[in-house]
Amino acid sequence: MEIMRHAPMSNQTLGSFLFLFLLSSCQAQPPEEANKYEKYLSEAHARGQFNGTALVFDDGKLVYQGAFGIRSIDPIDSLDLNSQFRLASVSKQFTAMAIMILKEQGKLRYDQDVRDFIPELPYEGITIRHLLHHTSGLPEYERLMDENWKTELKYDDPARYTNGNADVVKLLAELKAPLFFKPGEKWQYSNAGYNLLGTIVAKASGMSFADYTKKYIFDPVGMTRTVMYDFVIGADPKMPDRAYGFQVAWDGTTLSPSDSHYLNHGQGEDGVYSTVGDLLKWDRILYTEELVTKATLDEAFTPAVLNNGDTTDYGFGWFIQRSPTGKRMVQHSGGWLSFTTYMFRGIEEDKCFVILKNSSGIGGWGVIEGITNLLYDEPAALPPLSIRVELGKEVARGGVEHAIAQYRKWKAEASPDLIINEGELNMLGYELLWAGRVDDAVAMLRLVMEEYPASANVYDSYGDALLAKGDTAGALENFKKCYAMDGTLTATKKKIDDIEAAGQ
Repeated sequence: MEIMRHAPMSNQTLGSFLFLFLLSSCQAQPPEEANKYEKYLSEAHARGQFNGTALVFDDGKLVYQGAFGIRSIDPIDSLDLNSQFRLASVSKQFTAMAIMILKEQGKLRYDQDVRDFIPELPYEGITIRHLLHHTSGLPEYERLMDENWKTELKYDDPARYTNGNADVVKLLAELKAPLFFKPGEKWQYSNAGYNLLGTIVAKASGMSFADYTKKYIFDPVGMTRTVMYDFVIGADPKMPDRAYGFQVAWDGTTLSPSDSHYLNHGQGEDGVYSTVGDLLKWDRILYTEELVTKATLDEAFTPAVLNNGDTTDYGFGWFIQRSPTGKRMVQHSGGWLSFTTYMFRGIEEDKCFVILKNSSGIGGWGVIEGITNLLYDEPAALPPLSIRVELGKEVARGGVEHAIAQYRKWKAEASPDLIINEGELNMLGYELLWAGRVDDAVAMLRLVMEEYPASANVYDSYGDALLAKGDTAGALENFKKCYAMDGTLTATKKKIDDIEAAGQ
C-alpha cells in the first residue's frame, strides 16, 4: 500500500481530527485483539520483565493501550497512559525531522559541510547527510567525556553535569580525536552525529532546539505531552507525569533510582520525553504532508548509500527493514540508564506499536519481539528469565553458596526459560560488590572465572573483587592474567601499574 496522503490541515483542524480519530478508534477496538496484548504484557509484568506503557495500532484501529507498574519509587506512584518517558534514541527521528523541515525552509542543505554551522570542529568533509545517516566516522563523544570530563566525580554527581550540546562541541574541538573512518566510507551508529545535528538546528533556525521542535513538530502534530526536556534532577513540578528511571537491586526486591547521569542535558541523540498516545499521533502525521512533502519523507525512509555504492539499513532517524510479511517497515529503539523504548511502523501495512519502559528489569527487548509476533498473529513467547535476577534472589534467600549450588542445578537442567551467560553472572558479582557484600562478590566472580576461563574479562572482574577484599597480591595476579590475554584493556593495565607503583 502506498503511503497515505492528506491535504495539509491547520493546526487546530489537525488536532481536532486526531482527537476524534483516536477517540473513535478506542471505542472500536475489538476485545479479542486487546486481550492478547493485555494477557502477554500482564504475564511479562508479573515476571518482572515489563514496567511501562504500550500501544498497538493495526489496520486503521487503535487495538490496545495499557500501563503496568510504577512511574516513580519516591514516592511510589503508578504509571498511566499520560506518563511521559525519556525516549532515548527514539528521539533521533524528531531531530531528523527538524533538519528535514529546515531543508524545506531553505535554511540548510543535506550535502552542506557541518562546519558551515559549527566552524570550530576539526573535521573536514562531514556533511549534514553523513550525520543523518550515521556515516560521518565521528568519534563517540560519550567515551571521550568519560575519559576527560571531570573524571574525579561520579557520573550522577550534579557538579559533573555538562551544560549540554555546547560542551560536546567544545570537547570535540579541543581534543581533535581522530575519525574512525573517512566520511561516507562506512556505517557506524553515532550519538555524536545526532548531537551535532541538534546544534545545527539551533544555529540554522536562530531558535533553541527545544523551541524549534515545539513550534514546527510537536505543536502542529498536537503532541501536547511531548517535550525536548531540559533535564532536572529529581521531582519537577513542570513535569508532573514524568516517568523516572529505576533499577531493581541484586536481591530482586530493593529499588533504587536510575535517572541521573552527567550527560543528561545532551539533545539531538536523546532528550525527548513523550507518551504512547503522542507517539501514535506522530505515526499518523507521517502518512500526511503536514510537516514535510512526500518526497522529503520518501528520502527519510531510503537507505544511505556509502562511497563504494553499498547501501545500509538506515535512513534519516529510522532503521529501514522488512516486516514478518516482507513489507517495508521502519523502526527505532532507545536505551539510556533504565529506560528502554521502541517504535515500530509497518508503513505499507498501516501497523504501529510503541513500547516505553522505565525499569532495568530484564526482558525489554524480548517483550518487543513478543508484541511484534502478536501483531502478525504469530506465537509469542515470554522473554527468558535472567540468571542474574534469579540467582540474586537465591543469594538473598539462602546465601551465596546456596545460590551457587542452585546455579549448577539450573545449568544441568538447561531450561530454555533461563538465560545463562557470562555477562549476566559477571554483573551479579559486581552488584554484590557495590552492595558491600564483598565475600559474596568474591565467590560469585570466582564462579564466573571458573565457568568462562577463556575470557580475559573474568580475571579483571575477579581481581576487582579480591582488591576490594584486601588481597592485593591475588588481584595483581588476576589483572596480569587478564592483560596478557587481551593487551587492548588499558584500564586493566592502569590497575596493574597503580598496584606496582604503590608497592615500591
